[in-house]
Amino acid sequence: MIQKTILAILLAVTIGVTGAIANKMTLKSDTTQLINLAGKQQQLSQKIVEAYGKRDKSINIATTIKALEAGQEKLKYDIRNPEINNLFVFLDICLDEMKMLVKKPYSAENEQLITELGASITEGSHYVAKSLKAAS
Repeated sequence: MIQKTILAILLAVTIGVTGAIANKMTLKSDTTQLINLAGKQQQLSQKIVEAYGKRDKSINIATTIKALEAGQEKLKYDIRNPEINNLFVFLDICLDEMKMLVKKPYSAENEQLITELGASITEGSHYVAKSLKAAS
């Protein structure tokens, strides 16, 4: 009887530890994916700025902005941090402004505004990645 009890306890502990290790590995994997996504956000914002400045028609800026928005939505959904959530509110505003500006005819003033918005998005995404790295 004692042997069965000890065996049951060992089995429960083993399953619990295995589950905890698997959960931690999943969280690390998820965190790595989120860090990579934040890095991709930086690249997409720079791509928009460069394409607008060069008036490059080979890059569909609207599609790139949609990819940026989708990535940001994924990050917002997966990150549970009030400070970063406040940052996402600011980044949403930047994206909305950028969407509006790229629809307007090219001008040096619009290019400057898009450059500044792109820099804000890049910096915000960098901060998100840095925060995720520090938390993992």
